[in-house]
Amino acid sequence: MTTIVHRPLTPEEARQVHQALRDTPNILGYTVRELLRLTDVFVAEEDGIFAGLCFSADMGRHWSEIAALLVLPHFQGRGLGNALFSAAWDRAWRRGRHIYVLSRNLQVVGWMEARGMEVGTTGWKLPGAVHWHLARHMASGHRWREGFRKRQAIRACPPLIQGIKRQW
Repeated sequence: MTTIVHRPLTPEEARQVHQALRDTPNILGYTVRELLRLTDVFVAEEDGIFAGLCFSADMGRHWSEIAALLVLPHFQGRGLGNALFSAAWDRAWRRGRHIYVLSRNLQVVGWMEARGMEVGTTGWKLPGAVHWHLARHMASGHRWREGFRKRQAIRACPPLIQGIKRQW
């Protein structure tokens, strides 16, 4: 039985996520400490076993980013990604937040388009709150090291697609 729960990660789950992120070129990664500090997290559990997560981060001026979506390989193909993304989207929308998503995963891009997001590869339409948040986020030494380590794999991936959806 699959459940989606809104709760912080346990230390063991944070370690699993950190390791899984090291293996994907799609997300530059988060330290275990960063993962444990997250508060707006949806966790997928299958028969009580951690299967994946989607978390959001609030930015300034009523913006939220659906920041990371990860389903562990053993649990992929069961609709968990869509359920996690939908849970994060619905929570942000109910809270009256504008939503920002950045992904190179074509399935996620399809979900963005299905929700009416303006999507593209350039950031010129992004609001200042998103630019500021991204600059602070990328200032992490961990993400710089991961970007360098993953550079070959990243070059082989589809381009990053950004999406925005305003509430009003």
